[in-house]
Amino acid sequence: MPIELSWKKILTGALAVTLVTGSGSAVLSSPIAVHAAAITASTPFLDVNAGHWAEKHIAKLYFQGIIDGYKNTADGSSTFKPEKSVSQQEAVLMALRFAGLIDKAPTNSMIIFDQSFEVSEFFKSYIELAFTEGLLDREEEYALAKADTENAWGSKPASREWVTKLIVKAIGQQAVANQLQNAGSHFQDASSISTRYKGFVNAAFQLGLVKGMTETTFEPAKTITRASLATLFSRAQSSYPVDYEGQLSGVISDLTPTGLTVHQDGKETTYTLDSSTVYFHFNSEKPITKDQLLEYGDVTVIGKDGVAQYVEVESDTQHTKTVSGTFDRFNAADKTFYVWIDNKAQLFSYDESLLVEDAEGKTVAIDTIRRDAKVTIVQDSFRKEPRTLKLTTAVAPNTTTISGMVQNLDKESITILQDGKTLVSKFLDKSVTVQIEGLPNTSVNDLIAKVDVVELTINANEQVVSIKVQNRQMNKITAAQIVNRAQDDKLLTIVDSNGNNAQALYITDATKFVYRGETLKRDQGMTMINQFKNIVVSYSHNNIIILEFVDKYVGELVTLNETDQQVTIKIASGELITVPYTKSNVELKDKPTASLSDLLKGATITLDLEYDQFLIYQIKIHQNIQYEIVSVDSVNKKLKVKTGTQAAFDLSTATIDIFKADGTKGAFSQFKAGDKVNATFVGSTLEKLQSATTTSNG
Repeated sequence: MPIELSWKKILTGALAVTLVTGSGSAVLSSPIAVHAAAITASTPFLDVNAGHWAEKHIAKLYFQGIIDGYKNTADGSSTFKPEKSVSQQEAVLMALRFAGLIDKAPTNSMIIFDQSFEVSEFFKSYIELAFTEGLLDREEEYALAKADTENAWGSKPASREWVTKLIVKAIGQQAVANQLQNAGSHFQDASSISTRYKGFVNAAFQLGLVKGMTETTFEPAKTITRASLATLFSRAQSSYPVDYEGQLSGVISDLTPTGLTVHQDGKETTYTLDSSTVYFHFNSEKPITKDQLLEYGDVTVIGKDGVAQYVEVESDTQHTKTVSGTFDRFNAADKTFYVWIDNKAQLFSYDESLLVEDAEGKTVAIDTIRRDAKVTIVQDSFRKEPRTLKLTTAVAPNTTTISGMVQNLDKESITILQDGKTLVSKFLDKSVTVQIEGLPNTSVNDLIAKVDVVELTINANEQVVSIKVQNRQMNKITAAQIVNRAQDDKLLTIVDSNGNNAQALYITDATKFVYRGETLKRDQGMTMINQFKNIVVSYSHNNIIILEFVDKYVGELVTLNETDQQVTIKIASGELITVPYTKSNVELKDKPTASLSDLLKGATITLDLEYDQFLIYQIKIHQNIQYEIVSVDSVNKKLKVKTGTQAAFDLSTATIDIFKADGTKGAFSQFKAGDKVNATFVGSTLEKLQSATTTSNG
C-alpha cells in the first residue's frame, strides 16, 4: 500500500537500540563527553578513528541520539564496532523509527507469521507494522525466508541490496525505484544485483544514499555493517529531514572564537563552542575546522546544555545583499547614515558591530568617510529588518576620481574628454588595473578609444591606479555561427545555435582571437574566420571583444532527438546547446560498435564539430573505469593493468594528467603494483589517471 510519511517527527535516544544489539552492554544513556585531549576523532568510539570513512555519519547519528555503542564497564570506554553486521529485524526497526511510524506498532496482539518466517518475539509487532505500512512485501519476504533453510529470517544478517530496498521504501521513493528498474547502473557489478532490487539500488544512487564499496562496485550480497547503515540513514536526512531533539537548522548570525548564534524564524539561539565541538561540511565526508564555518551561511547544530556538539555547514551561500551608492552624511546619536542610490537618499541603521573599511581593507571610522564618496553597503538578507553589517569606501584615502570618454592611450598615459569639453591627460601607474564587466584578465590594451567611458582613480602622485569602464555591457553568444562576412571580413553576421538572434558585429583593432584556450595573433585570427564557422562571441554594443573558434563542446547529455537528429547538452556554464547530426558516429572505450543507443541521459559527452558546418562530426562518451595495476614500467611510463573481466594490457601515461586519490596533482611514481587506479576516457582516448581509494564509502 502507498506510504504517507510525516517527516517532522522528533526522535530521541530510544532509537539507539537498533544499532547496538549483540555481544556487549548496550548504552541508552546521554552521550559520553568527548575530551579533545583523549579523543582526536569526531566520535567517542575508540574504534572509529579520525579519518574513518563513516566518521561523519556515525558522529551525526550519535549526537542525534539515534545510535550508541558498547561500553566497557571496567574503564568506561566505548566502541562502535563499525564492521559488525546488522540483522534484518534490527534494520526494519530502525527504518520504522526513522520514518516516524514506530508508534503505530500493534500492542497486545497475537501475531502469527508463516511457519518458515522466524522472527524474535521482541520484533514481531514491528515486522507486522512494516508489512502493513508497505516497507516490506509479505509475500516476497515469506518466499525469501522459505528459500533460506539455514538462517532464521529475523536474525539473518541484512545484505546491502536488501537494506537499500528497505530504506528507499521507508522514505517513500518506491515510484522512483519503479522508474529506474530497467535503467543502466553506475556500478560495474550490476549483474550481481538481484532483479528485485535493481530499481531500488539505482534510486538510492540517484538520491545520493549510496555510493558503493568502491567508486565502481556495490557488492549487493555483502552484509550491511553498522557503519554503512549509519551512513545510509545520515545521507537520507539531506533529502528527507527529520527533527531531532537538540537539533537546530538556520543561519549563522554571529560567530566568535568561543560561540555561535543561529537565527531561525526570527529567533536567535547561542551555543558555546569548545574543544569537544566537531565540524563538518555538507559536501565532504571529512571533518573541517571552526575557521571554515561561513558567517551568514546555512548551518545545522546539534547541541546540549547550550554547548554545540555537532556543527555542519549546509551550503556555501551567504545570506547577504550588497548595494552601492554615494555617501551623504551620518548621525552618530541615532546611529544612522544616508546614501544616495538611484537618485534617492536611503537611510541605513547600524550598531556597534558595523565594520567600516576602506578600499584596501583597513578599518576606518565612519566619520572619516567624506561626503560624495562612493560606498558599498552589505546587509543580511535573512532577518525581517536587515542589519547593516559592513560599510566600505570604494575610494582609498588620498585618491580622487574623474570620468570621461577615452580619446587617446598608450602604455604610459591616457587622455579622456571630461564633461564633453575638457581634455585631461594622466600618466599610468605601473600596476594600473582595468575593470571591464564580463571580461576577465583585462589590461589597457582592451580599452577602446572614442568608445569607452571610464572612471579613473588617481593617487596622490597624479597617476592613474585603476580604470573602470562604465558604459560597456558585455553580451555573449555560445554556439554561435558565422553566416556572412563583409567589409574585408571585418563585419560578421552571427546567429545562435537555432539560427536565430542575428547580430551584425564588427571586428575592431582590439578584438581578441582565441582557439583552444590560446590567444592568436591577429593575422591568424583573420585567416581562421574564413575556415571556421563555429564560434563563441563576446561583444559590447556592435563591437566584438572576444572571438573564440570552437571545434567541440563538452557537457552533460540532456536529450537525444533521433527524429530530428539533434543532440542537446548542458555545458559547464549551465547553458543548453542543441547541435544537429547526420551520421551516428559514436566512440566508446572498448566498444568498436558503439551507437546512439549507448548515449545515456546525464552522461558526460564530447561533441566534435565539423569545422565549416554547425554539425556533429563525432560523439565521444566519457567513461571512468577502475583497473588493478599488475606491474609498473617506470622507464616508459606505462602501467600494465587489468579488470575482473579483462586480461592485463599496457596503459601509456606519457601524455596524460595524473592525480592522487584526494584530487591533487600527482606523479607516475605514486603507482604501485596491486594498487587500484581510476582511468577517465574520452571516447577511446585516455585523458586522466587517479589513484583510487580502497575503503568503503557506503
